[in-house]
Amino acid sequence: MNIQNITPLHRAEFPALTSTTDFNAVAEPVYMANHETGTAQKIDLGQVIRRDDTGAALGLVGNRYGIAQNAGLYEMLTNAARETLPANALRGLELKEVSSYGGAYTRFELAFPAMKVGIKQRNSETELKFRVGISNTFDGNGSVRVFAGAYDQVCENGMCIGELVKQLARHTAGFTPGKFSQFISQEMELYLARARDFQRWADTEIDQATAENVLNAAGLSERRTATMLDQFALESVSRGASVWALYSALTFYASHNSQRFGVRNSGNIDNAGATLEQREREVSKIIGSNAWADLVKVAA
Repeated sequence: MNIQNITPLHRAEFPALTSTTDFNAVAEPVYMANHETGTAQKIDLGQVIRRDDTGAALGLVGNRYGIAQNAGLYEMLTNAARETLPANALRGLELKEVSSYGGAYTRFELAFPAMKVGIKQRNSETELKFRVGISNTFDGNGSVRVFAGAYDQVCENGMCIGELVKQLARHTAGFTPGKFSQFISQEMELYLARARDFQRWADTEIDQATAENVLNAAGLSERRTATMLDQFALESVSRGASVWALYSALTFYASHNSQRFGVRNSGNIDNAGATLEQREREVSKIIGSNAWADLVKVAA
């Protein structure tokens, strides 16, 4: 991951995007160079998407591809948050931005520390804060996606809530402020409801054998299960050996490019941000599996 900016603010101010995600993408025709004549001829291979600030090519897309600019998406998101959430929830806002592949993949999210919920663990207490954000691509490999969830403020785990990623529309479809407002309102209610579930999970003890059975039943590979169990043991030190600790192990995997869960080739390729989003989807599927549903019935 090349850049991550976290900007704390005060009062009801929304931070501005930085150059990490705040650039315009432009579409240009595709040309083929004729080295004999020193000219270039336009060919029908779609469009090249470029950054307007650096000129770097981000992807080759079809002729009908429509660009969704990050600045416009962020404006809709902040307007929806301002209209939907109470004023005291908009204090101390934090903006986190990530880009991969030179900007072909971008992601920005707002965290709301004023909307915190405490979770009592075995040896400590942690606080969750609500988050909402958008990921966007400029290479034709995905749609604009809006997501919501929670942050564990102690270790910055991104907590998945229900269906983590909601695909609002293709790039060529229209976005409306109403969709953003409805999404934030629904996810805020879900955040508060899930916080109560999280506390029950923290109060429900499980052993390593149970954790291993859940991970195997959810379809994890033998190698991934082993590393996840190592993380579960580490989380259990402060959180207690609980459903909550297993969930925290999963979300740690989805939110950290660490020694245990390193992103392959991230030292040479600007791919960590996009890969972590893929991991979030993996974890969301695990949380939505029958194996996890059976586990949390005990904590209900």
